[in-house]
Amino acid sequence: MPRHALLAALLTSWSAAAAYTDATNGFSVTPPATWKKTAHPGTVLVYVAPQPVQQFTPNVYVVVQNLPTGMTQAQYHQLSMAQIPKVFPEGKIVSHRPVTLSGQKANELVYTGRQGEYLLHFMATYVVKGNKAYLITFTTVKGQEVALKTPRATFLQTFKFTR
Repeated sequence: MPRHALLAALLTSWSAAAAYTDATNGFSVTPPATWKKTAHPGTVLVYVAPQPVQQFTPNVYVVVQNLPTGMTQAQYHQLSMAQIPKVFPEGKIVSHRPVTLSGQKANELVYTGRQGEYLLHFMATYVVKGNKAYLITFTTVKGQEVALKTPRATFLQTFKFTR
């Protein structure tokens, strides 16, 4: 099997894994079974794909941010879109749209940007709930985002607020 076909199979395959529950931040989610849990500063949860793509390891991370009292979903969305060109060299918004996450009004923001030597593709879904923002972002090398379609869809479908 060609290497790219094997990689696509590994990234798009999905099997049941044990749900991850974060009692502190009030959510649970089922990660891809073949992905490995890891840690990264500033994140609540990170999973990485079993194989790198062009020496970059595709990943999903969850960030929970405390927000100023009264910040709305619309305000957070506008702030998020404004940050892309400021934070990422060559940052470009590909698309954005309203979605639902765990029964809550949310937004999806797809963008590209450079991190070091890598031109990356980011697919972020976020929701403001109370005074917190819950941000779920899948990242891979630009041009390889189709391989994350199934893991991303299933991860987002299994994300549930527990309180």
